[in-house]
Amino acid sequence: MDPRETIKLAETESTLWAEAQIVKEQRGPHVEGSAVPLIQGRWCFTDGSWKEDSGFSGQGWFSTLEGFEGLMGARNVRASLSPLHAEMEALLWAMECMRNLRQFQVIFATDCSQLVKMVS
Repeated sequence: MDPRETIKLAETESTLWAEAQIVKEQRGPHVEGSAVPLIQGRWCFTDGSWKEDSGFSGQGWFSTLEGFEGLMGARNVRASLSPLHAEMEALLWAMECMRNLRQFQVIFATDCSQLVKMVS
């Protein structure tokens, strides 16, 4: 897959995920128009990719840090042992990157429910 297509896909998934986290404030018997994010703050969305027959795995992250419009990272690394390993390695790399950017209060998000259960 072309790296630009990967970035577009990651941006789309990030936007859709962020929109899914918005709830409407309820006032009275009906819902009014203002939307509020469930959790506000700095977010870092992570993702790992893995194919059984490939010698490489992909890792990526997208951050909503103020002053850094569209800050993201993507890299190709030696193959992980499993899809869960790829997701975990992507999360660890994203955490390293945030630490290197001196961002210590970041909310990390992933689409891997197994990883969420494992670290919760």
